[in-house]
Amino acid sequence: MKMKPSYGNTIKQQGQYNKTTSILMALHTWRIIGVVFLWGVSQGILHPAFGVPAGVGDILVGFTAILFAYILNKGFGWSKYALVVWNVLGIADLVMAVSLGLITSPAFGISTMTTFPWVLVPTVGVPLALLLHGIILYRLRKQSLFPPTNITE
Repeated sequence: MKMKPSYGNTIKQQGQYNKTTSILMALHTWRIIGVVFLWGVSQGILHPAFGVPAGVGDILVGFTAILFAYILNKGFGWSKYALVVWNVLGIADLVMAVSLGLITSPAFGISTMTTFPWVLVPTVGVPLALLLHGIILYRLRKQSLFPPTNITE
C-alpha cells in the first residue's frame, strides 16, 4: 500500500509564513515619515543633496511596503523576485542616505543630524530598518517559490 503525501498542511504553513512576512514588510510604512527630510530641506535645516534623496527614497519605500506585502500575501509566482528587489532597493536607500549625510555634513560630527531629534534617525531608525530588511530577506530565502499543490498518483 502506497501512502500519499499530504501537502495540505504544507500549503497552510506556507500561507501563515507568507502572512508573517507580509506583516514584517508592512512595518516599513513608518518610512513615510521621510517627508520630514523634505520639510527639513524646505526650512534650510538639512542640505538638499542629502534631504531630497533620503526623503524621497524613504517615502517611496514606505508607500510601496503595503503594495508588496499584499503581493506576497496573494502568493503570485513572481512575488519572491519582486520582493527581493524591493528589499535590496530599500537597503540601498538607507546606505545612500547615511553616506550622503556624512558627505554633506560641513565637518565630521558637526551637522543637524547630530542634534535631537534628528540623531534618532541614524542611531535608531536606520538600524531597525536594516534589521527588518535582513529578516525579510532571510524569510524570503526560506520561502518556497511555488507553494506545493495536491498531487495525486
